[in-house]
Amino acid sequence: MAVYDNVKVQVFIHPGNPGIETGDTGTMARDIKDYVDTLDSTSNKVLSITHAQLTGDRILTMVVGGA
Repeated sequence: MAVYDNVKVQVFIHPGNPGIETGDTGTMARDIKDYVDTLDSTSNKVLSITHAQLTGDRILTMVVGGA
């Protein structure tokens, strides 16, 4: 059986407003970029990024990282 000790999951919920990664903290693009930057190494690779539309204009983003 595989060992999943190093798996990290982060869930974000943001309004679906357009944005850029250099925008304000609290925007979808910036928050996801900042989190991915913390994972981007040999021991915490980004395994998947998934988005889902919620009610209204909200977007759920799930980032899975690990070895």
